[in-house]
Amino acid sequence: MLRGMLLLSLLTVAGCSSVSTWFFYPQKSLISTPADAHLDYQDVWLKTEDGTQLNAWWIPAQGAQTDSNVMLLYLHGNAENISSHSHSIYWLAQAGVSVLSLDYRGFGASAGQARLPDMLQDLDAAALWMQQQHPDKELVILAQSIGTALAINFTAQAAQRHPIKALILDAPFGAFATTARSALSKNVIGWLIWPFTALIPNQWDANQHIDKIDLPVLMMHSPKDTVIPYSHGKKLYTDWQQAHPEQQLCWLDSKGPHIMSFAFPELRKATLDFMINQTCQTNNALH
Repeated sequence: MLRGMLLLSLLTVAGCSSVSTWFFYPQKSLISTPADAHLDYQDVWLKTEDGTQLNAWWIPAQGAQTDSNVMLLYLHGNAENISSHSHSIYWLAQAGVSVLSLDYRGFGASAGQARLPDMLQDLDAAALWMQQQHPDKELVILAQSIGTALAINFTAQAAQRHPIKALILDAPFGAFATTARSALSKNVIGWLIWPFTALIPNQWDANQHIDKIDLPVLMMHSPKDTVIPYSHGKKLYTDWQQAHPEQQLCWLDSKGPHIMSFAFPELRKATLDFMINQTCQTNNALH
């Protein structure tokens, strides 16, 4: 209730310029590191165009698998930080894919405040570091939840600056306001705030930028997702197909609750096949 009242105040008094901060719930303290999962990693410090210092983890390919020619930029969801989200992608390092797990500004040890469009500078700094340090590898972006909106915005504007091989989007959505309405509709207080979602700006909505992206994309979403409804991801996929009928777009029904896709071996395998070979698998082929 308190957060809802503060949101109303923000919308009324400050206008829309800072509304995006209310979609992010950063946590500063780290609860674990890749070392706790017996993985080697490097603390990486990045500086954005506006001078903000960011923290990321470089987790090189390791283990029995051969190092691939692909490197992955991982963009996590809207809460906590890389220490709680990166468990989703530790398996990639063991499968031969090097990963940079990025904490946006305001998250974990990264300085600044989480808000758009400033956060797109964070992705730019991360991609630039990866290309400078590993020019022999191709860049793939894997994003989950609200990270998918950041990935789409960034890819749409950075295709020339950063050659991106492919996008992988887990639990995506098309519009911030639509997702906010879905969350608010679950309780009485939310319904009181619901009308004010009309004031949420739409310039960072994923569905505003899909027409600018022409590269292989894998999308997945669980029908059991109660945070971002499955229908939101499916609609974005359909809209994207209509915008780019010739583009390579792959869809997989995920499993389990919100952003738990990579707990399932068959979804890991399908993701890895797409990442390295741009091979699309259907759900029927996974069983």
